[in-house]
Amino acid sequence: MKVLIIFGHPNPDSFNGLILNKIKNKLTEKGYEFIVKNLYDSNFNPMLSMGDFIKMTSKTVSDDVALEHSDIGWAEAIVLIYPVWWSGPPAIVKGWFDRVLTEGFAFTYKTDGSHEGLLKDKQAFIFSTSAMTLEKMNSLGLAKAMEDIAVKGILNYCGITNVTYRNLSEVPETDDLIRNQMLQDVENLINAL
Repeated sequence: MKVLIIFGHPNPDSFNGLILNKIKNKLTEKGYEFIVKNLYDSNFNPMLSMGDFIKMTSKTVSDDVALEHSDIGWAEAIVLIYPVWWSGPPAIVKGWFDRVLTEGFAFTYKTDGSHEGLLKDKQAFIFSTSAMTLEKMNSLGLAKAMEDIAVKGILNYCGITNVTYRNLSEVPETDDLIRNQMLQDVENLINAL
């Protein structure tokens, strides 16, 4: 199994970093190949520029996006790890979606105006973390909205239908016991790869 991990937190010592380490350890234990893309460490440019648009119209991409395409093409599974800020992923993760999941690579438009996802051979896992309680997110409709945007609005659109989404809530307020239970849940999900 070949796994691409997209890590979108500026602090590698955060709870997101613990999730990343738990996943790396489990993948190593299983003998799987994996690539970790720390978007902050690599200074990934999240800004979709006019230059990017011009390249897309000519069915080309910049070198940094081409590298991301190559890594996605290599992977059988994609794991995304990021905090929830303002009810969505950090700008660097959103920018990765904007710049990397391009027409002609991740999806295409058909002559009838519909689209077709091109990454049908992949599976994905999303592990997000948030400070708000699950009850509060549910009462505001945020939990379902966040999951629907990430799963249906982005990954399913690109043809990835086998998606597991987990938001780990109340991270700043939880104790070590609950955090360890969350990490065990992450490990169990990755173990099913």
